[in-house]
Amino acid sequence: MSTIGKAIRAARMASGFTQAELADWIGIADGNQISRWERDVVRPSADSVGELSRVLGVPLDSSSRGAVSC
Repeated sequence: MSTIGKAIRAARMASGFTQAELADWIGIADGNQISRWERDVVRPSADSVGELSRVLGVPLDSSSRGAVSC
């Protein structure tokens, strides 16, 4: 199963956003946080997952392994 980080990266790339652009859209300081999420260094908060889902237009699951449903 995919991790939340892989799901975020796949959805971001499919949407055509850079990490910095996505950070701007969801209201965080810079793309470094997006990078940390995508590499599974840290997990995004439930609020951040909700914003990511809204902006990227895909349901992301923040529970357990964090799969993406398409």
